[in-house]
Amino acid sequence: MICSTFTPSIYHFHAERPVFQKPRFRVCSSTSSENDRFKIEYTPWLIVGLGNPGNKYHGTRHNVGFEMIDVLARKQGVLMNTIQSKALIGIGAIEEVPILLAKPQTYMNFSGEAVGSLASHYRVPLRHILMIYDEMALPNGVLRLQPKGGQGYHNGVKSVMGSLDGRRNFPRLSIGIGKPPGNMDMKAFLLQKFSPLERKQIDEALEQGSEAVKTLVLSGFSQGISRFNLVQKYKFHKV
Repeated sequence: MICSTFTPSIYHFHAERPVFQKPRFRVCSSTSSENDRFKIEYTPWLIVGLGNPGNKYHGTRHNVGFEMIDVLARKQGVLMNTIQSKALIGIGAIEEVPILLAKPQTYMNFSGEAVGSLASHYRVPLRHILMIYDEMALPNGVLRLQPKGGQGYHNGVKSVMGSLDGRRNFPRLSIGIGKPPGNMDMKAFLLQKFSPLERKQIDEALEQGSEAVKTLVLSGFSQGISRFNLVQKYKFHKV
């Protein structure tokens, strides 16, 4: 058995005040060799959902990135109860691969302050920083998983790219929320909650997205991800 131990400095939530602790993040893996001659290394993933903190924004279109983190945490048994680098985080694993789930608490436009600090602290390579956020260019409930991309009109992604020295070669999972109807103000649309039909589509997309994230973490951008993107592209097309 091979084990690696990490001792990050973090704060845990308590009712009255945060308590400074140094928990041990331990990742173990088995080898086929009885003498453990070969070391197996699992590079951790930093998986970040973008959104705004507070009950006021819960369930709004702009917060679907937070919702995806909640689904991943539930499915992988990760406890989100720690504040570090201006983010709510949880440490766990998808099978043998260590993951750090994060929800920046800086508000959307300053998300990069948390992401850059976490990536630096845990020494996560750019290719293992997965950004999850809402995308108006996609129909509601349609997902797209890419190895890189630009910032578009998304201020949260813009902030993250700025914290990573303008680099764009990090994976991103876009969650479609559709476009504002008619002449509706974009900000008002983003901070609006979903209709019952839209909510159903989003809930289904979150379940599908969590499985895609698992595939990505375990297998990278494989044929499985290509099939996922193709299915998502035509998911609402009637034959």
